[in-house]
Amino acid sequence: MTAAEKTCGSCQVCCVALKIKTPQLRKAAQVPCPHLVTKGCGIYESRPPVCRSFLCGWRLMPDLDASWRPDVSGVMLLPLPEAQIPKAYRAAGPGWVFVISDARKAITPKLARLAAGMVKRRTAVFLSVMTPRIQVNEQLEKVADDVEGVMRVLNQVHDRLKPAGTGKGLGRIWALYRAQVDRMRAIMEQKP
Repeated sequence: MTAAEKTCGSCQVCCVALKIKTPQLRKAAQVPCPHLVTKGCGIYESRPPVCRSFLCGWRLMPDLDASWRPDVSGVMLLPLPEAQIPKAYRAAGPGWVFVISDARKAITPKLARLAAGMVKRRTAVFLSVMTPRIQVNEQLEKVADDVEGVMRVLNQVHDRLKPAGTGKGLGRIWALYRAQVDRMRAIMEQKP
């Protein structure tokens, strides 16, 4: 299915989850857009350019079926331009951020297989829980052939990041620090 064939339908994840800071629209992450109504966008025909041009990974990736729609899967995939990913991963094209909105729905063998495939192709993979994103390639590389191992790593990173998504001040900083320390350990374990 192409992006044009896939429609958002009742999905409103991007209308709530994303932070938007443009001249036409400003909203914080995890705050519903002021134009959001029960049936969707209340100004759909005149919505701002940022909304008109946005396509999540479900719409951009032809291989992802309807079960990957963010409101159904619990994960919104966001592409990252090559300029925003480490140089070592740029040859594989854009990176991908897995924004987990519902871990029970999202962290499944299906997501583990997608993440492992990307890691094997050297695509930059990041995880976010409505937090700053953290790259997980190094943690996933050593378990990429083990679906259960990939799920275990995704759950661990999710559990580390989740307090940062709801925390404030030092609690948020501490959660992000712990997630980054886990990532650095994985990098160090890979070195000979």
